[in-house]
Amino acid sequence: MEIAKTARRSDAITFVVFTYNEEKRLEWAIKNFLPWGRLLVVDNYSEDRTVEIAKSYGCEVLLNKNAGWVEDAVTVSRVKAAVQTEWIYWGFADELVSAETLDAIIAAVESGKHSIVNIARKNHYYGKFCYDAFADRLNRIFRKEAIDFSNNTIHLFGTPTVPESSICFLDSKRHYVHHYISYVAKNYCNVMDRYTDTQATGTADRFSGLSLWKTMFFLFARSAKLVVWNLLLRGGYKAGAAGLYLVLENVYYQWLLNMKDYERRNGLSVAEVERLNDADRGKLLNPDVGVSGAIRPAMR
Repeated sequence: MEIAKTARRSDAITFVVFTYNEEKRLEWAIKNFLPWGRLLVVDNYSEDRTVEIAKSYGCEVLLNKNAGWVEDAVTVSRVKAAVQTEWIYWGFADELVSAETLDAIIAAVESGKHSIVNIARKNHYYGKFCYDAFADRLNRIFRKEAIDFSNNTIHLFGTPTVPESSICFLDSKRHYVHHYISYVAKNYCNVMDRYTDTQATGTADRFSGLSLWKTMFFLFARSAKLVVWNLLLRGGYKAGAAGLYLVLENVYYQWLLNMKDYERRNGLSVAEVERLNDADRGKLLNPDVGVSGAIRPAMR
């Protein structure tokens, strides 16, 4: 795959791309970013040709076994130690950025006015652009010490250590990251199961102490808000069925997370559920045996 030579390259930034078994997509990311600055591939010990491909293009490679997500303090500290430039771009192999947006990033980095560049990310689902449906904004271009990740949790991006006045917010209508979601329902559900496992361990008791009816109200209200906001107001409907199913996948994520939160609060592991079932089986088969296993005295 030929590398373009027309980019405005900067010696101030390293583009970090996280990978795991990305031999099919990595070359797109390399072609996209390498002309603009140094490129560090942070690989989670891939079992395919990912690392071989990265090295064949002269990319730097850092092998790092993460905990299922990459914004944890340990991973960030390893990345910062490996990066030799002042600035870091935080990216993934399933993302690309237009030349116009990369030029705006380099201009912000080299202006000397900023410590962080905040940029939007917009989704492609089922091969179609989904406009602003579940788009997000992150401080993903930053000076090494401009963001503190020491107490970070999954789906968050650290805490800025600099005033907001030093953050450059790129115009989300013109400049954004293209996120190419390649999942279909089967493997998307597997990914969500893994992410909610991690996220549920650190969630607050959002519905602790609420009645069943209040819990149902909040769940349905949040789901309705996600649908209206992302499908209608943020233009997801323009992508047709792809936009609809992207929204439904994210609604499912919230329900799954709440289920796991409920299980955590009530100690409902597979073993505990089986213990409860065994107790009921025992009562069903032998009404004279209590839950403790002791035989009740005969009625007279």
